[in-house]
Amino acid sequence: MQDALQDQDDTLLKALTGLEGGCVANGSTCGIASGGALGIALKHEQYLQQDDPQMEAFVLNAAGQYMDWFRETHGTTRCWDRNHVDFQKITGQLRYFLSAQKIMRCITMAGRSIQYLTSENHVGDFRDATATEKMQSCSPVHCAQEVLKLVHSKTSIGNKRLERLSIVLDGGIGLRGALCGALAGAILSLNLVHGFNLRQMSYGTNIKKFLIGHINLIRKKPGRNQDTFSIGKQLVNRFREQAGSIECSIITGRQFHDMEDFNRHMENSDICKDLIHASAVLAAEAIQQTSI
Repeated sequence: MQDALQDQDDTLLKALTGLEGGCVANGSTCGIASGGALGIALKHEQYLQQDDPQMEAFVLNAAGQYMDWFRETHGTTRCWDRNHVDFQKITGQLRYFLSAQKIMRCITMAGRSIQYLTSENHVGDFRDATATEKMQSCSPVHCAQEVLKLVHSKTSIGNKRLERLSIVLDGGIGLRGALCGALAGAILSLNLVHGFNLRQMSYGTNIKKFLIGHINLIRKKPGRNQDTFSIGKQLVNRFREQAGSIECSIITGRQFHDMEDFNRHMENSDICKDLIHASAVLAAEAIQQTSI
């Protein structure tokens, strides 16, 4: 997506490492879906730069449309529902990596998503939203963005552009009740430090880090060679213990109609406020404990 837009940003790409396999291989929202939503934000970044809640609502709407398209095209947005593979078990990894059909299916999904994201066909609906969506006076609260900002303040690790783009993760990515935005923000923060810098890594280094990471996913306890997958796995497990789930719709018990509806919920939800704070603490602790 970055190559198609001629906007290569290695830091953004690095931050997305942990979205693989449905958030550190937990079977939640497919990394192609969550990464694509952030691609929508990148494509329409000029709207987000205006720091206008209405413009943010329009970009969030576009991300929601992409999630709808993804579900209609592939039957689901969840990695587990698509592959029925548990990447945190050796049998699951073997079922995936020894299956040309599963691998080609993911490659095909990525290709179709790039076609959608680089097409202008969906821009009309995006622009039409400007005439219909009205924002009230309440100030938006963006789950992932709030976590990213809090982690930045606690650790000095952060990226303003990533904070700006991350608003599309609100309400379970485009308000679709998928992966919790607060958890996604924590994983993005973590990977600003531990993620894969793909464009700067040699092919051999990439393969080595990939193998170490997927071995660490299988381990019951962290080994000596901790990496983004082992650290992220622990973070997700701790989040799930507190929240009961990593899916927005399950945590909140509802779906959101639009950004205004989401904002009202965030103003009144102690659960979401607590999870934003908890996610930031988990990410900050993980960064401070594992940074060299």
